[in-house]
Amino acid sequence: MVTVGAAAVDLVAQVDTFPGADQLVLAREVRREPGGSTANIAVRLAQLGERVAFAGLVGDDASGQYLKQAFASEGVATELITTVTNGNTASAVVMVNPEGQRAILSLGGTALYSEIAQVPAGVWESKLLYIGEAYLPLVRQLVNGACSRDQQVFYGPGGIFVREGWAALAEASRGIKGLFLNWEECMLLLGQEARVPSQLPALAEWLALVIKEAGWWQGALEEIVVTLGARGCIWLAPDDLSWQPAMPGRVVDTTGAGDAFTAGYLAAYLKGWPVQTRLKFATACASLAIEGQGPRSGQLTLERVTTRLQLEGGMAGG
Repeated sequence: MVTVGAAAVDLVAQVDTFPGADQLVLAREVRREPGGSTANIAVRLAQLGERVAFAGLVGDDASGQYLKQAFASEGVATELITTVTNGNTASAVVMVNPEGQRAILSLGGTALYSEIAQVPAGVWESKLLYIGEAYLPLVRQLVNGACSRDQQVFYGPGGIFVREGWAALAEASRGIKGLFLNWEECMLLLGQEARVPSQLPALAEWLALVIKEAGWWQGALEEIVVTLGARGCIWLAPDDLSWQPAMPGRVVDTTGAGDAFTAGYLAAYLKGWPVQTRLKFATACASLAIEGQGPRSGQLTLERVTTRLQLEGGMAGG
C-alpha cells in the first residue's frame, strides 16, 4: 500500500512538567527522532510485515537524508519520496512529561505536496491508499485519482486540517472508504464540547446517533474509526457500530500511539479480518507503542502483537 503525508524530524525533550505562560522548564533529556504521523504509520505497517511506500516531500538537507535512511532501515519503500532542492525538511519539538503525555510544536518546513503535479505516478499503483496530512484541495485530487483507478482510500486528516470544518473536509474527501479521527477531532467536527467518555457502549451508541443526524454518511464512506486514548476506540458504519476497550500497558510515552493503532487497523484490514478483530489488533499495537520512548520505538511485529493479544484472550473480539 501507499501512504501520502508528512515526514519530519522530531526534537524530543523529556520534561518534568509542561511550561505555563512565561515559565521556563529544563529538559532532562533531549534526542532527535524521525517522525511525522503518516511517516510513523508507514513504518509501523512495515514492522507488521506489510509492503508499504511513503510518498511526501523532504528537503535536500541532512535532515531529509536522515529521514530517508530511517525509512529504508525499517523496510519502507522510499522511491516515492521527492527531494526538494533548497528545501528545509520539516521539524517539530515534542515535549514528553513523566506520565507519557506530550505537547507538540510544529516548526514547519518542506513536507506537504502543494499540487497534484508533485505527486509521483507510483502513488496510483497500490490497491489501498492512505492519505494523512494534506491540503484539502490536494486531498480532493488524490481521492479523485484513486477512485478513477478503483483504489480504496482511508483518510486521517489530523488535528490541523479538521479545523477547516466538516463541510470542507467532507467535500475534499468525498469517495473515501474509511475515516480515522481521535475523540477531540471528532468533537470539533461535530461542534460538540470534548468531554471525558463515560461508559464505552453507551458512548458508541450516542456517537452513532449524532453522526447520523449530522449527515456524515454520504458518498462511498463506509466506516469511521474514532480513537479514545486510554479508553479504547469506537467503530461506526451507517447501520452498525462496535467498540474496543484499551489494553493495559506501561505508559512511557504516548507519542505515536494513534499512529500505531492506525497502522494496526490497516494491516488487519489488508488481511481481510473482521471489524472486531481489526479493532482488537489495532488496540494491541497501540498498547505496545506506549511502552517505549518515541513514535517508532520497539518492533510491532506480528509475533509481539499476537503475544499481547494472547494475554488479553486472543484475537476474537468481545
